[in-house]
Amino acid sequence: MFILAYRVVKFALQNFWRNIWLSLITVSMLVLTLLSVNVLIMLNAVGQKAIAYVEDRVEVSVYFNADVTDEKVADAAGYLQGLSQVRNVGIITADEALDKFKTRHAADTAILQSLDEIDGNPFGPTLVIKAQDVDAYPFILDALDNPQFRDDIREKDFTSYEEIISRIESTTERIRLFGLGLSLTFLLIAILIVFNTVRIAIFIHREEIGIMKLVGASNGFVRAPFLLESIIYGALATGIVAALMYPTVAFLEPKFDLYFDGQSTGLVSYFVENGWIIFGGQFLVLSLINVLSTMVAMRKYLKV
Repeated sequence: MFILAYRVVKFALQNFWRNIWLSLITVSMLVLTLLSVNVLIMLNAVGQKAIAYVEDRVEVSVYFNADVTDEKVADAAGYLQGLSQVRNVGIITADEALDKFKTRHAADTAILQSLDEIDGNPFGPTLVIKAQDVDAYPFILDALDNPQFRDDIREKDFTSYEEIISRIESTTERIRLFGLGLSLTFLLIAILIVFNTVRIAIFIHREEIGIMKLVGASNGFVRAPFLLESIIYGALATGIVAALMYPTVAFLEPKFDLYFDGQSTGLVSYFVENGWIIFGGQFLVLSLINVLSTMVAMRKYLKV
């Protein structure tokens, strides 16, 4: 049994090295296929992070009249915090609102002078509300119409980022479709190369195959090296792509983080935690496609 396995592996490696240029071209096309797939996975992860980042910035600001007491504002905050749809409620006092306004317009002396002419603080308290989910904001806005607080509210500002989210999703989808088309193109070329590589190998080894049959070699033994060779292609391609992707995402992650105020996109940890699933799945799929392509070639050209 071990001798049989050894011979199959030996013949498979001999086939690989005897057709080294075809083997390298085949592996190269498989590498390009897997690279395009993994770039798609990386961009999809960044796109999801971008959507989550934008959604986290969606909030409702509720501006109260200047004469509303802090107790009423605290009651309103407690009422909203009791809603399951609300994640967090922040309170900005009237004095804090005034300080923020002065800081924001520190370079505009005209505004500051006009503010000094106003008797007292024109600002009222403000509630800043974040929801558990962006779909919950319409419900929260309706909840603010509660008669207990409605007359005390001067304005409600809902900072909706739906258009930005829609653009991110649209761009991600276009990139995904382009990447899928590119991956399928590379895969089709790789299948054709595997098919022709096996056909050429069968032609080169036709005399050896004939001798093997004369000395009693089974059909399975004759076919096994070609099938193993196709699996070697998949293993080499997957290993090369894995070796390229980890340093690539480690290099790109800080670049992407700059767009998220320094928050980590988690690309490296994503590939580390899911590496076995990502690359293991790609190896299995690639090997299956290579084996099927090899079987078709053998069925057509290997008369055993």
